[in-house]
Amino acid sequence: MKVLVSGVVELSLVDYPRNPALVIFVPGCPFRCPMCHNWRMLEVKPEHEKAFDELLSKLKRAIDAVEAVKVSGGEPTLYPDFLRGLSDFCKENSLLFGFDTNGYFPEVVGNLLGHVDLVSVDVKAAFNDPDLYSKVIGVNAGAEAIKRLKKTLTHLFSSSVYADLRTTFIPTVNDKPEHMRNIGETLLKLGYGEKAERGEASYTLQEFEPNLAWKDEMKRLRRPTLEEMVEAGKATGIPNVYIRKQDVGFMAPLESLLEHRPQKIGLI
Repeated sequence: MKVLVSGVVELSLVDYPRNPALVIFVPGCPFRCPMCHNWRMLEVKPEHEKAFDELLSKLKRAIDAVEAVKVSGGEPTLYPDFLRGLSDFCKENSLLFGFDTNGYFPEVVGNLLGHVDLVSVDVKAAFNDPDLYSKVIGVNAGAEAIKRLKKTLTHLFSSSVYADLRTTFIPTVNDKPEHMRNIGETLLKLGYGEKAERGEASYTLQEFEPNLAWKDEMKRLRRPTLEEMVEAGKATGIPNVYIRKQDVGFMAPLESLLEHRPQKIGLI
């Protein structure tokens, strides 16, 4: 089998929650998010084609230091056979397996849930604003993207697979309190609350990094402050919220930030 791989990171501490991971990047994506950090992987190129067996041989030489394999991109669900093959490899080697997705292909996600330990899903913006969603994903498909994302989340929340939900928090774009409230309310309606109570789901607000963004209009924006991100996390009204920011780490619990850093972040 031939597969498309645009890069491999042999050890990452910021891609698989709580587990060191080997990360495989794949090219191609139906979105053109202007804030995308991996925009160089949007187009499939001839040099991305690899033999699957050759890739597995490389992975076997590199897996001693990790506990998990994660597929990122790009959009991994463009390649369901590849994901299933990697899933089998991970099971044979006692590794956890997960992948990132924008949720645009719910049936693919649903079919893989029996073969995966974790799915990381990007929630780009509020569910009740298709125009905003179109702006954030860079294509005029906001309503369809929201519809498909809800279906993806419904599949995920009805499974035992860990749901790692994330929103990149972009000042002046998707950062209003009403945006955060809608995200939280919608996730609860879809079943997030029950899954989070079982320790099978979390929601992370990620720091927007303008210097890594694809489009110039995004490069001109600023990073969010920690106070803004904490207030946004509170506004969601949901449990198991984390903050990913350079000065607090990969997944800093919102409750811990509120308890131990209230003066630093200006909350008292």
